[in-house]
Amino acid sequence: MRPLLFIFYCLIFTLVCSPCWSAQENNGTAAGAVSEQTSTPSSEAADASPQATVFPGVSEVVSRLATLNNNTASTSTQLDEITALEQTKDNLDKVMERQKTLDQRLKELGDPEQWSFERLLETRSVLVGQLGNLKAIFETLSTKLTTLDNLRNQWQQRKIFWVEWKAYLTKENTEFPAAEFDRADEKIAALLKQIADASGKLIAVQQQVVLIQDGNEATVRHIDTALKNLRSQIFKKTARSFASSTFYAQFNTELNQQVKDNFNLVQWYRTSYLHDYWWVTVMQLILALVLAVNLRKHRKKDDASQWNILFRHPWAAGLFVAFATLSPLYKAPPLAWTFYLLVISVIAASILVAGIVPERRHAMLVWLLAFIYLISMFLQVIGLPLPFLRLYLVVLSLIGIPLLARMCLLSRRNKDSWQLIIGQRIGIIVLTISLIAQLGGYSTLSLRLVDSAIKTVFVLLMVYMVMRLTQGGIDYLLGHPWVQSWKFFKIFGSRLARRINHFIVGALFIYGMLYTVQIWGGSDSVTTTWLAVKDFGVTVGEVELTLSTVIMVVMIMYLAFSLSWFMRSLFDVEIVGPRYMDSGLRDSLKTLLHYIIISCGLLLTLGSLGIGLQSFAVIAGALGIGIGFGLQNIVNNFVSGLILLFERPIKLGDRIILDGEWAIVRKIGLRSTVIETYNQAEIIVPNSQLISEKVTNLTHSNSRARITIDVGVAYGEDIERVLAILKEEAKNNPTVLKYPEPSPLFVAFGASSLDFKLRIWLENFDQSLDVKSDLSVAIYKRFDQEGISIPFPQRDLHLRSVSDNVWEKWRGPKTPVNSEPAFPVENDHQANTDNQQAETEQQEGDSGMRPGDTTEIDTEQTGEKG
Repeated sequence: MRPLLFIFYCLIFTLVCSPCWSAQENNGTAAGAVSEQTSTPSSEAADASPQATVFPGVSEVVSRLATLNNNTASTSTQLDEITALEQTKDNLDKVMERQKTLDQRLKELGDPEQWSFERLLETRSVLVGQLGNLKAIFETLSTKLTTLDNLRNQWQQRKIFWVEWKAYLTKENTEFPAAEFDRADEKIAALLKQIADASGKLIAVQQQVVLIQDGNEATVRHIDTALKNLRSQIFKKTARSFASSTFYAQFNTELNQQVKDNFNLVQWYRTSYLHDYWWVTVMQLILALVLAVNLRKHRKKDDASQWNILFRHPWAAGLFVAFATLSPLYKAPPLAWTFYLLVISVIAASILVAGIVPERRHAMLVWLLAFIYLISMFLQVIGLPLPFLRLYLVVLSLIGIPLLARMCLLSRRNKDSWQLIIGQRIGIIVLTISLIAQLGGYSTLSLRLVDSAIKTVFVLLMVYMVMRLTQGGIDYLLGHPWVQSWKFFKIFGSRLARRINHFIVGALFIYGMLYTVQIWGGSDSVTTTWLAVKDFGVTVGEVELTLSTVIMVVMIMYLAFSLSWFMRSLFDVEIVGPRYMDSGLRDSLKTLLHYIIISCGLLLTLGSLGIGLQSFAVIAGALGIGIGFGLQNIVNNFVSGLILLFERPIKLGDRIILDGEWAIVRKIGLRSTVIETYNQAEIIVPNSQLISEKVTNLTHSNSRARITIDVGVAYGEDIERVLAILKEEAKNNPTVLKYPEPSPLFVAFGASSLDFKLRIWLENFDQSLDVKSDLSVAIYKRFDQEGISIPFPQRDLHLRSVSDNVWEKWRGPKTPVNSEPAFPVENDHQANTDNQQAETEQQEGDSGMRPGDTTEIDTEQTGEKG
């Protein structure tokens, strides 16, 4: 018992004391770590650790002070770099200069509530750009201030370390060089002061930036309020009606002076903006010049392609392409600068569109719309006072309504396109509503309606021109002789152009729709419009279908299918994979690659919809239940399709016999296989049938084929001569293989002939029918030359009844029944049989059969030679 009690007490003692031992061991490890950390003279971690309980000895004071001096110097250099604000100051000076000009401009324009809609959008765009520049400067300063705060914390920790180290040595009554500690304290204090001074400078600049930001944001809010008020006043009466005398009293000298003042306020030439974006203008001019020169150089007189209009108007085409593609590089352009860009783009587009339309009156309509659009934009740029602007819209409506009505009548009479007729009718309706609204005092509604309608028309024209030019450019590029020298582009160039065109048309359609929404919604840019509408959608369960999500899904799936088609096309032209790869294997790889790419696209689509892979567990369960109830055949065909792709018992292009039908394998799909019979009828065969049932594959391992030609010659011919002729004719045919060599055989003594078979081998099964026909013709001609006859079966005819008229013309008067037969017979038995038949026929004639009734002929093969 004592040994057991001793062991029991030992276990209890171990359990009680083990936590204490663990704590002591952990403390010892921590102390060792601190000791090891502080034992290195160059360690910055020990200096920065005020929580350390073990300080180094006196021997390390000098070395640590030297390290402190080095760190102080490096930090001072870093502070100089941080406080070097040359680039930031340059940017800030530019921003401040722009801000000064902007403030002066805002002061000249006065209250935003009195501005036009276009001027509000222009000023807001400039302010937003200015806020972006200020934000960039503010973020740069914030990053530097964060760096200074980190440096301040580090050096404060070092200062605390030296102070506590000095106190520790004093407490331990250890002699130490106090001057070294004082020097360290002075260096750290000086560096902390330098950090504080740098922070103060950055904070002062940051406060200045924040002050400007606050002012600009307040102005933006004021402009947003003015825009909101204008939008809310669209369906409100905002002016006097034309029937009121007050309206006409507005036209006085003060109104004329206001026109002059507004015109003078327009910044027709802003040096600062041109200084910032001169490179865009230079790029536009260079691009326009290069395009125009090249189009003139390659001009073709009889070109009927979509590029014909470009060759006829090279300068207009060059300017349109240059300004349409590079104008988005201008950020927040002034209203006058926007007007300059519009003048060039609209005139160039009008020249091109007028050259495309089929009739002169259509070209006149295009130029009329261009003129009205530019006049309207010019009046908005100069800020024409509202009374004059209302008169302009009334005159425009009074002239435009009958003009469009006349053009619409001519279009209906000449059976123009329905789009043009509908557009003209919409124009009549818009001008009519505008006229009624202006006469009634709803000036805001009239202004927005006409302005938005005109802009929408030109947006559609611009999109149409860009779409047409892009499509023509792609067709021209892919049809170039150098590009056509590549096998892929020669075969699939048209399909590739069509897919690229579809993608471009979709992108232009989305951009045109966003631009149209911007025009009618009164937004300041397409980006702002997109940010406003991209989250519009519905929520279905846990999936949120927004506009951006739908566009993303469509784009992913279209790119997935396009990529799949592109890769499969590369396989078709043997660019991907070895050139000696079997066509069936190549087709299998194409199909598998198609499934992989589409599956990846589907996964990306589900990810963009927010559907995780864990949701597939539910789908898999539902699919299992569906398979158990009624989808066995579908799954069976799917798995069979995979077996066909991997095992390849049949492959694309194989010649097979299925249900007695000769056919060619055209496509192996996921569920079924398409085979084409020799009469070009397509049969859809489930994949499971090709796996579970017997299928004769004539070209599975090779395309060789053996064909047999049956030949019969008359009795008495030389058999050996016939065999030699058959073999010679087979060898003379270049399609027949030399090995295995042709094999003529004598097979049987036939009823009418000596029967032979000629067996030959062909390299390609597709040649069998042609070769068999050619050899049969050659054998027949050779037999004819050699005097070898080909027999045909002999027949004896027995006439049961014949018309009396025919009988008399052929044999004379008809013989009595009991007389000798008109035809010789082989024996008496045959004669008796014929007599009995004649008596029977005579009885039938007595019973009503008349001459001229149908004659029955009984044939019997005799086996005699011809």
